[in-house]
Amino acid sequence: MSSFLTGLIAGFAIAMPPGAVTSLIVRIGLQRGFPSALAAGWGTATVDGVYCVVAVLAGAALVPLLGAIDPLLRVATGVVLIGLGVRGMLSARGEPTSAGAPDARDLVATYVRFIAITMVNPATLAYFLAIALGFAGAVLNDARAFIVGVFAASLTWHAILAVLSGSLHGRLSPNTRTVLTIVANGVVIALGIRILAQVVAG
Repeated sequence: MSSFLTGLIAGFAIAMPPGAVTSLIVRIGLQRGFPSALAAGWGTATVDGVYCVVAVLAGAALVPLLGAIDPLLRVATGVVLIGLGVRGMLSARGEPTSAGAPDARDLVATYVRFIAITMVNPATLAYFLAIALGFAGAVLNDARAFIVGVFAASLTWHAILAVLSGSLHGRLSPNTRTVLTIVANGVVIALGIRILAQVVAG
C-alpha cells in the first residue's frame, strides 16, 4: 500500500469520528454558512497536517513529553468546550435567521479559533500519538506522501461537513435552527464534561 493511501486512511480515521470539533463546525455552518464552516474546517485540517509532520519526524520521542502535559491539556480542553457550548446555547435564540456574508477578517478569525480548539483537543492528540508510535517508522521512506494524504483526507472530510451544514444555512425555520444549535452545543458541553470527569477519575 502506498504511503499516500496509508495517509488518506489515517486522515479519514482521525477526522470522521463525531466529536466536539465536528459539532462546532456543523454549528458554524448552520449559523453562518459555508464560507465560515470551510474556514473552520481549514483550521482543523491545518492542525492535523502539522501534528502529522511532528508525529512522523519526532516519532516516539513525543510520547513522554505529551504524557507529562496531558492532564493539563485535558482540563483546558474540557473548560473551553463547556464554555463554548454554554455560550452557543445562550445565544441560540439571538442568532439572526440569515447572517450577512462574512468578511475576510471574520474568516481569518474563525480559522485561527479552530486551530486553537483543535490543538488542545485530546482526541486529536491521541490519534497522532498512535501515528507516532505505530506509523512513523513504516512511512519514513516516503513521509511527505503520508503527510499529504493525512492533510488531504482531513480537509476533504471537513469540507464535506461545511457543504452539508452550509447548505442548510438560511433554509431552516428559526425554531428548527434553534433546536439543532442547542443539540450541537449540548454535544460539545457533554464532551467537555466527560473530559473533565476522566481527569478527575484519573
